[in-house]
Amino acid sequence: MATTLGPTQLAGDFKNLYQNSGLVEAIPSWGILQDRYKFEEAESLGQYYIFGVTLQKEHGATYAPSSGTSSGPQTLNASVAGYVAQVQVQGFSIYMRSRLSYDAAAKASRAGKKAFAQAYGAVLKNLKESHQYRLELSLLYGTYGIGTVSAVSGQVVTVTTANWATGIWAAGMQNCPLDIWSASTASATQHASGVVISSVSIANKQLTLTGSLTNVVAGDVIYFMGARTSSGWNECPGIYAILNNNTVLFNVDASLYDAWHSQTYPVGGNWSMTGILQGSALGLSYGLEKGLALGAPEKFAQLGIDEASLRQYINDKDLAHAKRGIKGVEFTLGPVDIEVMAHPFVWQGYPFIIPDEHVHRVGATDITMGMPGSDEPMEVHVTDTTALEIRSMSDQGIYIERPAHAVQFTGVT
Repeated sequence: MATTLGPTQLAGDFKNLYQNSGLVEAIPSWGILQDRYKFEEAESLGQYYIFGVTLQKEHGATYAPSSGTSSGPQTLNASVAGYVAQVQVQGFSIYMRSRLSYDAAAKASRAGKKAFAQAYGAVLKNLKESHQYRLELSLLYGTYGIGTVSAVSGQVVTVTTANWATGIWAAGMQNCPLDIWSASTASATQHASGVVISSVSIANKQLTLTGSLTNVVAGDVIYFMGARTSSGWNECPGIYAILNNNTVLFNVDASLYDAWHSQTYPVGGNWSMTGILQGSALGLSYGLEKGLALGAPEKFAQLGIDEASLRQYINDKDLAHAKRGIKGVEFTLGPVDIEVMAHPFVWQGYPFIIPDEHVHRVGATDITMGMPGSDEPMEVHVTDTTALEIRSMSDQGIYIERPAHAVQFTGVT
């Protein structure tokens, strides 16, 4: 009888711990896009997921009276066909990894299942949430980076206020490797590679980095390490990329079809209820029926919506919650229902409205710690090292079926 726990037994303990922990379905409160837009597993045609979207109405109409001298058989006007385009959405993968030494894991496992869960449940939870954090940011800002450089002084990089989101940098970012590029366009020059965060000043919107910043200048764009190359990106186009697209995206040219580009509403000040209403009215003109407005918590707080506003508290049946604070605000503009929520990852200068019923998150797999096509854990015994490596992966993209219904706010201060 074996008296020492081996790697196989440890892997089994981790598998049971993960499956019984509730982590498979758990989504943090800041994972708004992941929670709201459930993952849709899709079959790809080659490297793309193909979906039909309507870009042009049918215009072959004929008008005629039903009685009188002009009634009767009519000569029909020519058919003017509508256009349903084939949208090509490509999935992009994110892989995360965490190592655990055999000896430490074995000691915890020998102490019993409860001790093992207490010791390493937090490790699995942290791996899953770290992956959700990266995925949420890709869904929001994929291809555009996570911040723009305002100034550089020594090893300190200041991020522009407009492209700053406190939730991106607020906690746990020490030792995170970053790349800094000259632009967010497809072609860009790398100005810093693998620089590492040593500290963050939320108050000053500053990152203290280790590594060479010699070539970094104002206007450069910050990415997670490996998220892009000099000729493209390794992550899916996010909501911001979709809302600010004016050319070809997902195989459709927005310069040819106004139904494929979003609306822009310049605020030029605080993100106010008036601005949201005006932006919603713009979306309504293009067909918006139900919208989700997301803004930075700081800007959400500026709304200053009082009891006289045309809205109701979300979950307003519980008045105690209304007294302590609100999760979000709902209001109606004609036939349009708009829900306004704070998202800690949304840049301060660029809140937005998206058509709630036309956002899709598709791909091969949502975040999983299992081997693709199997329920076995994605664990690796590290060669020449007494450690077990646990991995997670996701492969997906996000698209908006009717981007013309969406509104990008700009100039929010």
